[in-house]
Amino acid sequence: MRDPLLGASLRAAVDAAFETDQVPLLQRLVDLPSHTYARDDVEIAAAALDEAAAAVGLTCTKVQDPSARFADHRIYADPSVGDGPSLALVGHIDTVFPRSLGFLNFRRDGDVARGPGVLDMKSGLTSVIFALRALRTVAPGRGVPVRFIVVSDEEVGSPSSAVMYRELAPRLTGALVFESGREGDTIVTRRKGGGLYTITVRGKAAHAGNNHHKGVNAIHALALLVDRVERLTDYARGVTLNVGLIEGGTAKNTVPASAKCQIDARFETVADAERVAGFLQALQRDPFAGLVDVPERLRGVVVEITGGITRPPMEATAASQRLRGVYEPYAAACGLRVGECPLQGGGSDANLLAADGVPCVDGLGPYGQYFHETEEWCSLDSLRRRTAALACFLAEEAGTCFR
Repeated sequence: MRDPLLGASLRAAVDAAFETDQVPLLQRLVDLPSHTYARDDVEIAAAALDEAAAAVGLTCTKVQDPSARFADHRIYADPSVGDGPSLALVGHIDTVFPRSLGFLNFRRDGDVARGPGVLDMKSGLTSVIFALRALRTVAPGRGVPVRFIVVSDEEVGSPSSAVMYRELAPRLTGALVFESGREGDTIVTRRKGGGLYTITVRGKAAHAGNNHHKGVNAIHALALLVDRVERLTDYARGVTLNVGLIEGGTAKNTVPASAKCQIDARFETVADAERVAGFLQALQRDPFAGLVDVPERLRGVVVEITGGITRPPMEATAASQRLRGVYEPYAAACGLRVGECPLQGGGSDANLLAADGVPCVDGLGPYGQYFHETEEWCSLDSLRRRTAALACFLAEEAGTCFR
């Protein structure tokens, strides 16, 4: 840190507000269920965050989902930003927990806080709010060039907010993403990308007993394609294609006229993402290319492949490594360990921003375990330290361009 006295004052401000204000805000957010597709619930939880953001002097711009499936996304901003460049602080208000699970309450046992979304990632949202509050306390009137971006659809792949990120990207100098912290406080710089594809095969129905020879079995054709898809998996390259759902036919005594499957694709590099997409496009044009002994009647099927890359890979770049290197001393000064996290298999909104050319580091929320499970918990001491680290970083580095 360049100013140890400023850092000490910021850490003291975070500590002073932690038990009296930050933990109660976390409890309030966790106690408001916000399953992604429960639009009204998500909006109520986001409204509580609106209040907290306004209390630290942030303006709020709401961005509607054109399909109206999801609650409004939020872009909170320091008034000094206007339409100019800023650092992005990124999170999401939605969770994977519907009301039907009955897992709806914040609970605390010493350092451990439990509840739906307590780790992924409502605690991270409070970290941003209270880091900015500490700055307002220690240096009132000081502008901080940040946008705090909070979306409502991250848990289902950000289908609506991806466009918003793309539009904002040219005005972002870097991005800190407050997904769950990792073991050893390591920082996420790489994540696999993912895609979701559906293969639909259309054949011809016929009575299996009287006219089997007149039918074109869509399930048979699809089975041949499944083998081709699965063979594209290459563990050495970090490429996996998983046919996870399959359906077809109408009755056991009818040659099935249609069948379809869903494919989960994962890849570590943009080049491999493009290779997978190209393979599937070619499969649609010529489903049985290179296969021998395909029954002639099956060559009459129609194959349609829909879907695409949902999140491109987040690859480590020189710019993202620079951002990590600048952030780490502030984390260390607050008692956190430092280092780069191994490649992560799941995606986040960091994938989207990185693909749009924004230097990103991720996993800056508190440490905990079991996100997406009812045993989910986070460490409150880790949350306090992450909040202090962010406050210190923003005080001295928010105006830096990491591109």
